[in-house]
Amino acid sequence: MTAKQLHQIPSEAMLGGVSAGLADYFGIDKVFVRLFFVLMLILPTSVPIVIIYIVLWIAMPKGERYFQAHPDQRHH
Repeated sequence: MTAKQLHQIPSEAMLGGVSAGLADYFGIDKVFVRLFFVLMLILPTSVPIVIIYIVLWIAMPKGERYFQAHPDQRHH
């Protein structure tokens, strides 16, 4: 069995596939990760979220999903 690795998912990307990769790694919906990034952009925080996203985009290798959708959940 292969260990999970953090990676981009270009096939599910809106920008770079970073959010989809993070969501797949943690086993959550990618919408929540995208909302997190948007909220961090809007909120006046000291966290440079744009820089973090760009670093992840550059550092994360490209890959595909670990968790495939259940056959009943696929869209036709």
